[in-house]
Amino acid sequence: MAKDVLLSNCRLIDGILDQPRDHMSILIRGDRIVEIIDGSGPSGGSIDVLDCTGKTVMPGLIDSHVHATLMGEEDLSLFLATGVTTARDVGGKLEKVLALRQRLKLGEVLGPRLYVFGPLLDGPGKSFGTGALTEILDHVQSVEEAPGKVQSLIDAGVDGIKLYFTLPPDIAKALLLAVDRRVPTTGHLGHTTALEAISFGIEGLEHMWISPYNDICPREMCLGADASMASSAFWLDTIKGWEAADLKAPHAQKFVGAMVDHQINMGTTLDLLWTAKSGLEGAMADPDRAHIPQQNIKRQQAMAKRAGFGEEWDIHPGFFPPGHGLAALEKQQEAVRLLHEAGGIVIGGTDCGALGYPPPGFALLREVELLAEAIGNMAALKAVTAAAANALRLGHELGAIAPGFCADLLVLDENPLDDVKALRSLNRVIRGGESYDAKQLLAQHPSRNLKELQIPQ
Repeated sequence: MAKDVLLSNCRLIDGILDQPRDHMSILIRGDRIVEIIDGSGPSGGSIDVLDCTGKTVMPGLIDSHVHATLMGEEDLSLFLATGVTTARDVGGKLEKVLALRQRLKLGEVLGPRLYVFGPLLDGPGKSFGTGALTEILDHVQSVEEAPGKVQSLIDAGVDGIKLYFTLPPDIAKALLLAVDRRVPTTGHLGHTTALEAISFGIEGLEHMWISPYNDICPREMCLGADASMASSAFWLDTIKGWEAADLKAPHAQKFVGAMVDHQINMGTTLDLLWTAKSGLEGAMADPDRAHIPQQNIKRQQAMAKRAGFGEEWDIHPGFFPPGHGLAALEKQQEAVRLLHEAGGIVIGGTDCGALGYPPPGFALLREVELLAEAIGNMAALKAVTAAAANALRLGHELGAIAPGFCADLLVLDENPLDDVKALRSLNRVIRGGESYDAKQLLAQHPSRNLKELQIPQ
């Protein structure tokens, strides 16, 4: 019979309280937490004790926006190596992502527990160009198609449904009515505005940059009904719109009010503009680059050849050169702050898979850094633990450390409430009661030699 495990005498950030507690112990039996103890806790032959004196224990991180089938199975271990014990896949080819969820559940693939939303339910338009990303799309051509499309996904066992960019309002409304809140819903919106989707009953929005753009930007800079993310002008225009946005304008305040009143989950993905924060020099010097997934590298190589990228080819986001867009990022951070202070829900996610840099897992660490600048350290940590679990409707068993919850925990050598960069001091990661050495996991990942990188010819 397996022994109980006791994490003894730690500083505890439980994902529930706003303050940590010192000298606490956590008893784990199997894959569940059974007791939180004030003090050192029990000992004896039936208990394996891990002395956590001087260490901080907190819930495992949740990345609420990944595309797991757009990376290799070997890359999923990066999530665990960086403390991400749960991921929400919000866009994958249905049969692929369901099979991957099962392989992770059975332990055939090492990685986080995975919750899947199936394909991106797009409208009749063209959200982006050709290539590997198109396999995760499923077009809904009419209102009449909506009920059958939704039912087929629910019958297949998805954990949620995501609406996508070119859906017009009538089809978006039909899809949400068909879901009828049987599973969580979220949207990466464009042709339907955020306020329209909220009125139709959507539960979440993805990308602070994109989904609320038409509800926040200057009226004369709104996207038209034929907008496409396949156009390079889209990204430049939306950056300019964010730079010019007045977050105190009545229409922007109306958006914030609706998000708060309806308690809509705002998936931020601020890390899309990480290279604007780091600059080209910072990104090029980043050792995390060694862990960009090979599938992403292949797509980057093809893009680099077409666009003529230079030595920055592997970390180029494709929107515009690294180092651009900082003013827009800071405005998005300000929008997150205003939403949070008004009582809105902020959840952190990254778009890993769709983008290769920052790499899986590492991207969420960057997301937390950007969130902490906007809403503070504790709120940023909750955005990737308790709040993210609630968005999955799993706040009763994930995202916190309490009796009965899944034993998903991080043991950190440093305190992330002092500086969220302390998440990189991860010592051990525990997922479902299974304990892993974080440094060993990272060492086992097939990384690249950055000194030997060549510009694609």
